[in-house]
Amino acid sequence: MGVLVEFDAVSRRLVLGPTLETLPSLEVRLERQYAVDPSHPIAFCWVQCGDAGRLERTLDGDGTVDVYQRVGRGPDRSLYRIRRSGSGVVDAYRRWVVAGGELLESRGTEGCWRFEMRFPDRTSFARYHDFLEEEGVELTLHRIADDDPAGSENELLTDSQYEALAVAFESGFFEVPRDADLSELATELGISNQAVSERLRRAQSRLVEKHVASN
Repeated sequence: MGVLVEFDAVSRRLVLGPTLETLPSLEVRLERQYAVDPSHPIAFCWVQCGDAGRLERTLDGDGTVDVYQRVGRGPDRSLYRIRRSGSGVVDAYRRWVVAGGELLESRGTEGCWRFEMRFPDRTSFARYHDFLEEEGVELTLHRIADDDPAGSENELLTDSQYEALAVAFESGFFEVPRDADLSELATELGISNQAVSERLRRAQSRLVEKHVASN
């Protein structure tokens, strides 16, 4: 059945922790992550920062970052490929993979990472939670709910996905023709267009999985 969890994590030993602490107005959103070498996972992150030069100087001094490269640009943000350092960093990636966890969304700002994840059960999440605490990570749990296909939409979706769907519906985003576009939803939610798109896509995928694919 699994559980959905949403929590904040703060530590200078989490990847990009020093950069988030130094640049509190920075906004980072994980696009995807993989690891050929689990000790050096690679993340593609959309980064919104008003001073690219200061950002890259900060990344140069961030001990959690081995190598970084700007690989793309959007109207108000840049896409970076970031290879994590192999030592001195909380080995969160390997631990959640071993625990059977799935990262649904990850975003960082104001010195803090916000994670939305799925785990096979509460015991596996508790072990991951204990690991992070033992590593000195400050944790704030916002939500834990059974990921029950027969449950309510409030349990099926994360809080941010539910909020995005509700705002989109109330704004007329699903009308034909649309009464609102992604930019208007992003302004209402206080996030980027890309983040809105991701939340709506994931929420719709979960709802289709429950109400269509399972029938």
